[in-house]
Amino acid sequence: ELGAEEPVPGFVRQARRQAFWQSMGVRAILTVLVLVLAALLAAQWVIHDRDRLAAWQPHWQPLLQRACEPLGCKVAPVRRIDAIVIDSTSLVRRLGNFYAFDLVLKNTAPIALAVPALELTLTDVGESVIARRVFLPQEWPDAPALLPAQESVSVSFRLSLALGDDTPMAGYRALVFYP
Repeated sequence: ELGAEEPVPGFVRQARRQAFWQSMGVRAILTVLVLVLAALLAAQWVIHDRDRLAAWQPHWQPLLQRACEPLGCKVAPVRRIDAIVIDSTSLVRRLGNFYAFDLVLKNTAPIALAVPALELTLTDVGESVIARRVFLPQEWPDAPALLPAQESVSVSFRLSLALGDDTPMAGYRALVFYP
């Protein structure tokens, strides 16, 4: 019979498959694909950790900012609230309704960190909230641009509090956070 092909034995099909994957062209394509995917993964990691990388190596910041421009991201100071400790606070009445609130923040991280927001809560004798106010970093008097690594920063607020005589202030709480 003309035109009838004999079935190909299984060991021949297996040898052809192995020969395909071991050919120079397929190996070259797979190598290029692995390198491209590794480069994309590295670029994704750099963009994701851009803030930490810029804090770790400040001379990389311009390069990271240029890489962020087409992606719509920006390089910002690192935010690690767990590394910021309130060392001390004091709320002292000065004159009439005027108070001085002094705060010392310590950055325990080995890199400079973003300045957090501050929440000041005034309480009565039963620990009920009388008043609460959030101070964003841009509202702080003489706020630093960054909290220096392993250093403390003092901040003094001058407040005017209009509290009624029916609910006297007995205490306060201070909390730092990133909005």
